[in-house]
This record gives sequence, structure tokens and C-alpha cells, in this order.
Amino acid sequence: MMEKIFVVLVIALCLSAVDLRAEGLSTLIEISKDQADIQKEYSEETRNYENLKRGVDGGSVVKGQNKRIVGDKFGAPVVVVGEYGTDREKWIYKPASSSFFSGPRISLFFTKDGLLDQVSVEK
Repeated sequence: MMEKIFVVLVIALCLSAVDLRAEGLSTLIEISKDQADIQKEYSEETRNYENLKRGVDGGSVVKGQNKRIVGDKFGAPVVVVGEYGTDREKWIYKPASSSFFSGPRISLFFTKDGLLDQVSVEK
């Protein structure tokens, strides 16, 4: 009788191990999808930065432009924040290889009316 219980327990453990491997596999697939999404975001972030840099260097980004037009032309910034102590809004573009503290980035400052007021290029 004990042998039968032991055999049943071993079979149950083996079956649950198969389920755990299947669950682990689905988790790995989800992680892979997440990594692909992250890589896609990094590529878009870098592409937007490079487009804006060409625009700044080429003179097509000028004071007074509407932020909707800038966003449509150069893509979404990585982050949008209010500038402390002012009514201005700051858009930050950076390549994926940069952090927010070092490396190249471009900051665009918009007035409360949504017009480009200042461009800051940091290398």
C-alpha cells in the first residue's frame, strides 16, 4: 500500500514539474516580448533624437514654432516636464545610449502658449 502511495506521489510530482516547465517557458516568452518592446522604444528614442539634431543643426527648428508641429515633425520626446519656477514646459530628447545625467541630449523649452522659446543642445 505504501509503495502505491509513493508511486502516485512520484507521478504527481513529475506531472507538476512538466506544468512548472511550461509555466517557466511562458514566462520566458513574455520576458522576450518585453525585451523586444524595450528595444523598439530605444530605437524610436534614438531615431527621434537624431531627427531633431539634424533639424537643429540644419536650422529647421526655430523659436516660435508650435509644439504640436515640432512633435509631429520630430516625434515624441523621451520625457516632458514643467520647468521649475516658470510657466515653461521642457521636452527632452536623447539617444538610448545617454542617461538623463550624462551624454548627448537636446532640451526644447515651450512657453505656456505652446511656442518654442529655447533650444539647449548638450554633448
